[in-house]
Parts: sequence; structure tokens; C-alpha cells
Amino acid sequence: MRRLKLDALAPLFHWRGRTLALLCLVIFLGIRATNPAPMESLRTALFDALQVLEPRAWQSQLPVIIVDIDEESLAHYGQWPWPRNLVAELVDRISALEPLAIGFDIVFAEPDRLSPHLLLSNYPFLDDATKAAIAELEPHDPRLARALSSAPAVLGIGALEFRPTVVSRLVSQVPVVERGGPATPLLPYFPTALQSLELLDEAAPSHAVLNVLPEQDGIISRVPLAVNIDGTITPTLTVEMLRLAVGAPNYTIHRDGDRISGITVADIFIPTEPDGRVWVNFTEPRGERYVSAGALLDGGIELEQIPGKLVLLGSSALGLVDAKSIPLANRVNGIEIHAMLLESLITGQLLTRPPYADYLELGLLLFSGLILIVLIPYLKPKWAVLPLGVMIVLLGGAAWSAHHYFALRIDTSFAGLSDVTVFALLLGATLVDTERKRRLLQADLESERAAAAKLEGELEAARTIQLGILPSTFPAFPEHREFDLYAMLEPAKAVGGDLYDFAMVDDNHLFFIVGDVSGKGIPASLFMALSKALYKSSAMRRKVAIDEIMTEANAEISRENPAMMFVTALAGNLDIRTGDIEFCNAGHDAPILLAPGQPPRPLEMGGGPPLCVLDDFEYPRDNHRLNPGEAIILYTDGVSEAMNPNSDLYTATRLIDTLSGMDDEMDCITIVKAINADIELFVDGAEASDDVTILGLRYIGSGS
Repeated sequence: MRRLKLDALAPLFHWRGRTLALLCLVIFLGIRATNPAPMESLRTALFDALQVLEPRAWQSQLPVIIVDIDEESLAHYGQWPWPRNLVAELVDRISALEPLAIGFDIVFAEPDRLSPHLLLSNYPFLDDATKAAIAELEPHDPRLARALSSAPAVLGIGALEFRPTVVSRLVSQVPVVERGGPATPLLPYFPTALQSLELLDEAAPSHAVLNVLPEQDGIISRVPLAVNIDGTITPTLTVEMLRLAVGAPNYTIHRDGDRISGITVADIFIPTEPDGRVWVNFTEPRGERYVSAGALLDGGIELEQIPGKLVLLGSSALGLVDAKSIPLANRVNGIEIHAMLLESLITGQLLTRPPYADYLELGLLLFSGLILIVLIPYLKPKWAVLPLGVMIVLLGGAAWSAHHYFALRIDTSFAGLSDVTVFALLLGATLVDTERKRRLLQADLESERAAAAKLEGELEAARTIQLGILPSTFPAFPEHREFDLYAMLEPAKAVGGDLYDFAMVDDNHLFFIVGDVSGKGIPASLFMALSKALYKSSAMRRKVAIDEIMTEANAEISRENPAMMFVTALAGNLDIRTGDIEFCNAGHDAPILLAPGQPPRPLEMGGGPPLCVLDDFEYPRDNHRLNPGEAIILYTDGVSEAMNPNSDLYTATRLIDTLSGMDDEMDCITIVKAINADIELFVDGAEASDDVTILGLRYIGSGS
């Protein structure tokens, strides 16, 4: 059933998925053409990243300055709100220095509660003379109105997204010329606005909206130049300050079809987004933009900082600051965003998104996708990611180059996302095609697995049989307390060619042997079983000197050796009454002697070639007496030649070092298992290269 389903989908994966990838590319082109809201978030994130990589350099000579009601000003003149006669004095001081315009990032929506005539109601106990004197003082709001009327002031308006009351008495004060059709429906909409007192609004020469609109992620990237407040077009602070500074009687909004193309102030054309917003070319927040309002009132600043400047009046004091996030900073004063936009307008360094951007981005999406669809099916999987990487780098480079060299906002993020998806489909289709081919071989593979499982079962059976012919019950001779004996064999493969054996040939003699057949696997295991049987048969039958047994076994095994294999062997007879051992060595490693109070050392002995090398060789005999408490360790070359992942050998030297650290009273099972544990620690999980066989024999003495 699964095969039929995959075959039905085969046309979609034609030529390694090109059909499916082309279909996906068409879908992405359709999505890009409709320009959904999630794509706007992706685009803004790319543009913010470019802004972080390369912000606009700040220029100290630009005619924009912020008069800041900062913490020092509040500490000197009292908490906010200040009496409006003090604000009026601040406005007079600034106006006297002849700035181009003064923009207020403040809305005076309520009467000044510190005005003299309002204080009278709070102090009814005052005498008539004092009340009369206070009543003659000028109210603060008219005082501020007089200051505003004589200054190039732009009073702030807060556009509201809810409608508690309708407030629209002054927002139409600035004449607007609409070219190409009505612009009102295209501008950001607000149902109402929060304005200053009517007395102050009437006195101020101009008014403007303070709002800067964040993106969906809460970051300010674009700022509107004009908004629609309940059907009335109202400029924002930067545009109105610029108009006032150049003395233009109005400003013009240009509509081009279903989008706003820009706003003109005097002869300055400012290209905009379709809704009248502009991309601000931000700098890092700069303390040099600010002068303290308190210092200005005290005369503590250089007066040349104000003349001919665009002055923004606001506050950075804690609790008063209108904190915003921009791409370059998580927290910046809202008034400084207006300053950055003014600087961008003055220098002509606005970031713009050209009208042809959508067509260019569609072209990049189509071009990069087609390149991947053409190239990837020809490449091997390990090289398939290379064209994708090249495309991502080129698309990112195109967006950066447009930003760096032309201050243009070109979005290549969606094309990059499309390329990743097309790549995934092409690569996935290649894998599906490979899977279809693999299924064609599945029956053969299953047959081979069945055969392998059968062979594995047979090998496991062979391993069980092989290990079963070796003595495995310990203690081997519990009735004999004259010696302690333990042995182990760990095949490198399922079966191996090592052997060990031991037996009591009579009441007083213990025969033992350790051997290693050349080769690995099944042939070695078969020859191991044959060699062990023939050797033990010779030992048990003749019950004579060990050299004669070795010579006879060599002749017997050589006759049953059509494969020309050979065996290294070390055999011995221990007289359990005296500790005397007769050794005979056929090309095997010498045993290691463990004597209490002495370092371990190999026993010096002669010997001959491995069994089956010379079938008529007469092997010499070596003798050694074990004192009570002494032990010998016999092992195969799988111990000394065990390898770790770096192909380093375990070596006989490390074996001796391991034995040196053992207690003289250890029994043989503890010694053998400690050696094996150290070998496993050394090889560190590397595949075994040879069988490991270890036999330990300690002479305790006949009196035990």
C-alpha cells in the first residue's frame, strides 16, 4: 500500500522534485504579490538589522537641538508640571535667541493649578488685602499664551485611538494641498486628539501631532509625516517644524494611484511610504543633542547653541520621559526620535523604499528560485547546499548594498525564505527518489538479512559450543587447597582461536596450557578445538614429561592441519606437593611471575617454534619452583596487542605495571578480572583486534 501511494506521487517528484519546487515557487510569488501582514514583519526585521549594522553617522553641526527639562532642571525649579509663567519665561528665553522653530513635545491640556487666581480657592483664610494682591497677579495660562504668540512655536497634539470626546477645533489650521486625489483615506487614522487649552492653542502659530507609530514588534522604524484625525489632515511635528523654518505657507501631499508618493514642503520633496510614513535613518542616541532647560533659564549655556536652530522642547526626566524602542536602542526619548527625523530630512539622508521595490523583489525571488531549481538536481547531496549558500549571501549582499550605497530599503528576506523552502523540497525529493530506488532492492536486502541472521545464530551457537569445551567452573578443584586457579577467554569475534585448559593428570600433578591459533573467526575456532583436544589427549594419555607431551602433540596436530595453520602454546605441569613446574613453550609469550615483596617479571625460558611449523621438532623443557604465595600469569598476545582508538598498543609493560599495583594476597580471580578491566579501560570502546585469554595460577603450598 505504501509503495502504491509513493508511486502515485511520482509525477510531483519528476526529475528530483523540479515539478514540486516550481509549484512551490509559484505559490511564493503569489504570496509576495499579495504582501500579507506577516511578510511586513519579516521585512521590517531585515531593515532594522541593516540599520543596526550601519547606522547614520551623527553630525554635530546640524541645526537641531533639544531643550531638556531634565533631572537637574527639576531639582532646581521643582517638580513637573512647572508653573506656566516659568514655562513662558523659558519660551521667551529661547525665542529671544531667534531659533527657526520651537517644537513642543508637551500638551498643556488642563489649566495651570498653580496660577494665582486658582490658589485663592485653596486658601480662604487669607486676609482681604492679600487676596486682592494675589488677584491682581497675571494668571499663568495667559502669560504662556502671550509667550507662544510671539514665538515660532509648534504646539503638540496627542492623536488618540479612542473617542472620549471630539476635539478638532485647531487641527485644520495648516493649509494642505492634495495632488493626485484625496490623501485622507490613505493616512494613519485617529478618531480624536488631545490638545492644549483653547487659549494656548489659539495663541500658538502652529500645531502638530506628536505620535510616532511603532511596528508590530513595538520598535519604531517608520514615522508618519501626516495623519488623519477624524477626517482632517494634520502634520506631525517634524514636518510642521520644517515648514515653519522655511516659511512655506502650506505643504503638499502627492497621491499616485492608491498610494501616497511623498510630501512637499516649499521646494523640498520627501518620498514616503504608501501611507505617508518615512523610514527614519537613525543614529545612536547622543547626549550632545541636549541642553538643560534649567541651565538655559540660569544663563548657564552658550547662547550660540540656539540661534538658527530647530529647537525641540521636552523632558528626559525619570517619570516624564516618553521612552520608545528603535533598532539601535531599546530605550530612547521620544523627542530624540523627532530630532533624528529632522536631521535626516535636513541632510536628505532618509531611508526610502522606491516604488519599483515590489517588482525588483519579485524578480529576485523568481531568479534565485529558478537558479536553485536548475542547479541542485545536478549536484551530489553534499554539494547541494552550496548554491543555496551563494544565493543567501547574494540576496543579503543586495539588501546591504542598497542600504549602504543608495539608502534604499530593498527586502530580500522573503526571497531567502523562499529559496530555503525550494531547497528543502528539492533535497527532500531527491531523498524520496532515493527511497523509491531503495525499495526496489528491499527484497534482496531482506533476503540477505535473513541469511545474515541465520549465520549470526549459527555463530552464536558456535560460540556457545566453543566456550563450552573450556573449563568454566571455579574453583576448579575445590578438594585441592594447594593452589588457586582462574582463567578467562574473551573472543574478539563471535568465535575465536585462543584456548586454555587444565586438568589433574594424577593426584599430585596439575596440567595447564594457554594457546593462540593463527587467524581469526570460524577457521581459527575449529582449529582451536582440534588442537585443544589433541593436546589434552596427549597429556592425559602419556602422563610423562611436559616436553615429550609438547613434541607428541606437535606431531599429532600437524597431521590434522590441511589449512597449514599454527598454534603458539605454553604448557606446564605443577607438582602440587613441592611447587615445582615443568614448562614447555611453543612460540608463546613467557609467563609473568608474581612473588610477594618483589616486582612482577617474566620468567626466563627457552622453547621452540609454534606447533605445526616443524612437525618433527623436539621441544626443550624449562623448570621453575614456585614458593608458597607466588603466582604466575599466562596470557595470549590479545592482551599485549589490545589497541585503543588511537591504535596504541596495551603492551606487556603496561600489564606488568598493572600487576605491580596489586596486593600480594589477591586471589587469582581478582587478579585476572583486574587485568581484563584495565584492558577494557585502555581500549576505550575500540573494536577488539584479537582474542583475550588470561590464566592465573598461585601456589599455596601442600601444608594449606
